[in-house]
Amino acid sequence: MDQKAAGRLAARYARRAEPIGLTPEELDFDHTPVTTSLPAIPVWAWIRFPGCAELVKGETCTWSAKAVQVLWEDAGIRRSTWVWASAVSRRSAEGGRSSLGDRTPARKSKN
Repeated sequence: MDQKAAGRLAARYARRAEPIGLTPEELDFDHTPVTTSLPAIPVWAWIRFPGCAELVKGETCTWSAKAVQVLWEDAGIRRSTWVWASAVSRRSAEGGRSSLGDRTPARKSKN
C-alpha cells in the first residue's frame, strides 16, 4: 500500500464512530466475577461499530464468564471495549484460534 492510500485509510478510521461496547447491565459485575491476568493474552475479537463489525488483532488482561475487555490499536489510537466472550478467540503463535479458556492445560487430579 502506498503512503497516500495508507493516509486515506488512517483518516477514514480516525473519523469512524466509537466502538459499541457492552452496557453496565450486560456486564453485571455485581454477579459476574472478573479475572485479571498479566501478561496480556493475544486475541482475535469481533468489534462492533455503527453499521459494521471488524475482526481485530488485540489482547486482553480482563474477562468474565460472559465478556472480555479487548485492547487494540486502530489507526494509531489505542482502544478498549468490552464485548461478549463468544466474539473473542485466542491468537496462537501458529495463527490459529482457540477459546480463551484454553490458556492453560487442564490439571490432572492426584488420586
